[in-house]
Amino acid sequence: MKIEIRDINDHTITTLFSPCDGCIYWEAPEKFGKDKHGEPKVREDEAIKIKCSWFEKIQDTFGCGGKILYIEGEAVGYSQYAPPRLLPNVAEYSQHLFPPSTDAILISCLYIREEYRRKGLGVRLLQAVLENLRERGYDTVETYSRDDSVNNCSGPTEFYLKNGFRLIEKKKWEKTTFSLMMFKLTK
Repeated sequence: MKIEIRDINDHTITTLFSPCDGCIYWEAPEKFGKDKHGEPKVREDEAIKIKCSWFEKIQDTFGCGGKILYIEGEAVGYSQYAPPRLLPNVAEYSQHLFPPSTDAILISCLYIREEYRRKGLGVRLLQAVLENLRERGYDTVETYSRDDSVNNCSGPTEFYLKNGFRLIEKKKWEKTTFSLMMFKLTK
């Protein structure tokens, strides 16, 4: 089984899969989801353009902000990360939960397609992200994880605990319990 992990760029972003390809939850929260009539706030093709535009913007200010994991050339995993100031939906999390550290890099998404889970692919993708950030000289990585579900965009709390992250804070928001997790890249 051939596994590759590539940086997000103009070509690789076109290989993203559902639900990640049209998800703009972190990049444009005001356009994410459905309107009061149950219709999507933006068409799928518009959401993809918003996502591509966001990646172009952060490439200019931050550099690489995402990776895609491939098995035999098929995209099956996705990660997205950036300084909190470049992720507009951090404001909502800061208001309802707790703010991330301003000097940390926030993993907003780390997602493996369901049929490929429990094969160590999430660990490989996370390690690639951490190594990329370590090489670039960053010190701290944080993420908002969910305690009660494996089906969220950033991944379950248990996954991060097993991979060396430590719990910073935990809080319930509506009916969901979230944890802010931290990993130190330097000892």
